[in-house]
Amino acid sequence: MTDNLKALTARYTGWPVILDSNLLLLRWCGALDVRLLKTFKRVSDFDITDIYLLEEVLSRFGAIETTPHVLTEVSNLANALPSWKRAAWAKSLIEQISPIKEIWESASIILQDHSLAQFGLTDAAIGRLAKTHMVVTIDWRLSNFLVANGLAAINFRSIRMAFQ
Repeated sequence: MTDNLKALTARYTGWPVILDSNLLLLRWCGALDVRLLKTFKRVSDFDITDIYLLEEVLSRFGAIETTPHVLTEVSNLANALPSWKRAAWAKSLIEQISPIKEIWESASIILQDHSLAQFGLTDAAIGRLAKTHMVVTIDWRLSNFLVANGLAAINFRSIRMAFQ
């Protein structure tokens, strides 16, 4: 790991981590079949290096946790998988979800946080966890907002740059 990447993650080493929907989809598609990076539109902006980089970064943190909102988005994004891959996806999804702790909070409570509600329900739910979890996202707007408010977030694009 580069010194730049260590500097980005050191303060939060061991913290549980929350991945945004796109990165969780990337991770799970990579576990299912890395060829999906070339054939599945939802992850086509990533490459095999991103999977390894994501795993390297995740090794710095504690357990991966999530919200039902993130899982719903991942499931909805995966609905666009080719039909010949859906049965394997369904089986893999069960295996991937089983060890992950889901943190649930009602949508009505989440959206009462007006500063986060502007990001939508899923990102607001993620943002509410940034006090106790490292948020890894590809959304500049969300990561910049969280960091500006003293919360734990890192943008995956910054991780890419740190690795160069």
